[in-house]
Amino acid sequence: MKNIILPLTILSMSTLFAEENKNNTSYFENIINDTSEYRKSIHQSLISLSSNIDSYFISEEIKNLDYTSTYAHLQLSSYLNEGDEIVFDQKFKIKLKLPKLKDKFSLEIETSEERESVDNVETHNKSNNDNLNVGIGYYKQLKNHINLKAKAGLKVRSKFDPFIKVEAKKTLIYNDTLEYTLSQKFKQSVVKHTESTTFIRFDKKLNEPFSIHNYYQHYWQSTNEKDNQYYASIYLNQKLSDKRNLTYTIDSNINNIDSEMKVKRYAARITYKQYLKKWMYFDVIPENYYPEDDNFKSKVALRFNFGIYFNKDSY
Repeated sequence: MKNIILPLTILSMSTLFAEENKNNTSYFENIINDTSEYRKSIHQSLISLSSNIDSYFISEEIKNLDYTSTYAHLQLSSYLNEGDEIVFDQKFKIKLKLPKLKDKFSLEIETSEERESVDNVETHNKSNNDNLNVGIGYYKQLKNHINLKAKAGLKVRSKFDPFIKVEAKKTLIYNDTLEYTLSQKFKQSVVKHTESTTFIRFDKKLNEPFSIHNYYQHYWQSTNEKDNQYYASIYLNQKLSDKRNLTYTIDSNINNIDSEMKVKRYAARITYKQYLKKWMYFDVIPENYYPEDDNFKSKVALRFNFGIYFNKDSY
């Protein structure tokens, strides 16, 4: 029964938000309209901060600079793992554009730094509030269409942790329907020393509205050389409309910390995402997972995210 209830949660949420009342302004729309000036004020403050930081590096006056791509992102979450109490969490990210530096640099502030595509429901068992990352990011496209991203900054936790991170990523397109994305990332910090993350992703367009994706990742850190972690997933995206989509995922995790490359976890989940506005969304993510530390006994988890972007589209 419990494996049926969670998918029904998605359907009920979908029904609740799918249809808008075109004849009458809803209570929700009134709230959106009444808070427009508040969101504008936040975005304008971020733009002003970007301009001041930009001028600190280059005092020369340059006309017609565009700072509007500066934004803030706030996401509130609640999640429940079987047998545990419900947990609430939040994360935010601020990205300040610096056009005087030719748009290659940005100042980034964020509370969490999750490894790409390894955002499992049941692993979110503690708050990320003790991790605040502040850094300057540098972006450039090299020859052969290799995208380079470098970031140097400071992670604030129980103690300060300076870091530098470099990532090179390249996407190859075959026959207009198949893409290969290769990425290599290195991070050097005081606490974890050297970290390496390598991934390859295959993206295949199917008949509308479907696309299928295959993702493989290897993670290693020098402080624990046995901690080789492998993550593999296959997921199907279904576009329901311009504002709604579903993602069906099957994945597995392997590590070598205390075993000879044994699978530590299997999981299957559905992610339902809906944009209420261009700058506002929610996710409902039910998951059925099988952890090795509990003899692969079936467990369920449910996560709900609500996110807001403070950008030029939010007012």
